[in-house]
Amino acid sequence: MTTAQTQQITTAMRERRSRFVGAILVALSACCFATLGIFGKLLMARGLDLQSTLAWRFGGAALILLFWMLLRARWRIPLAQFAIAFAMGAIGYALQATLYFVAMDHIGVGLTSLLLYTYPAFVALLAWLVDHERPTRRRLVALGIAFIGTSLAADPRGPHPDMVGLVVGLATGAWYAVYLTVGTRLVREVDSLAASGYVCLGAAASFLTVAIGGHGLDLPRSGVSLALVAGIVVVATVIPIIALFAGMRRLGTPRAALLSTLEPVVTVALGAMILGERFGASELGGGALIVAALILLQVGVSPASGGPDPSFAGRQEDARGPRMRS
Repeated sequence: MTTAQTQQITTAMRERRSRFVGAILVALSACCFATLGIFGKLLMARGLDLQSTLAWRFGGAALILLFWMLLRARWRIPLAQFAIAFAMGAIGYALQATLYFVAMDHIGVGLTSLLLYTYPAFVALLAWLVDHERPTRRRLVALGIAFIGTSLAADPRGPHPDMVGLVVGLATGAWYAVYLTVGTRLVREVDSLAASGYVCLGAAASFLTVAIGGHGLDLPRSGVSLALVAGIVVVATVIPIIALFAGMRRLGTPRAALLSTLEPVVTVALGAMILGERFGASELGGGALIVAALILLQVGVSPASGGPDPSFAGRQEDARGPRMRS
């Protein structure tokens, strides 16, 4: 075997190992993001209101991410981009998180997560309506499947006949799509970790202001509450953000986006195991269709290139900067 052949084999093995590690990191990110609703429900059950819960979440995450950014010298971005990222957190992401937690309180963690994951369909619709991007046949099929799945999952005659929760849950997915679409236009060529840190900082400032302006910031008053706060900060926010970025560098955006579909599945499973949530047949069928539509969008094929759908994959990649979970 020649030296060149040995080097090729070594390089190929290194790339496979890197992709494997990337897949593990993205799957870890999805599973960690899936715990958000669980930690949120348990914290609010222990007396913390919505504003305080989210103030602790984003405040703690912002501090850790800012420290990480300083260590890695990744905190410098143009002042205008900082202002945009901060405003996106204080307004756009704060509203997104509020909608998610309100829906979660009405219809449970699992169904809220499934309705949130209608956002790729809304992103595709916005691209069609706003950017006049002609949808591919695969994308049209995916949108149809997502519509049917949402109709089944959000059926008010099902086990969760809470119209407020169902409407707010759908609004969560729609608003997240607007947030991502606007965010990708405003935050460009900015380090994704820095953008996430400053979005967290903006959201923390927003929720802290509302909490203090109301009855005050609720404090965790027991060891269990402190552990839950640490969980929502570290497990549900910081680890998945860092793991996602590290995994995407190794795996690439289309594969990472596909693996991220683990999140609603894991959320439903955790909701059932920890919170005792139950689903009817229509909700389970609708949830399966939503996930199927999401996968179909992720692996969509562009007629021109034969590769991953560049419009959708590009949005996913751009959105990872200011992207967290609700």
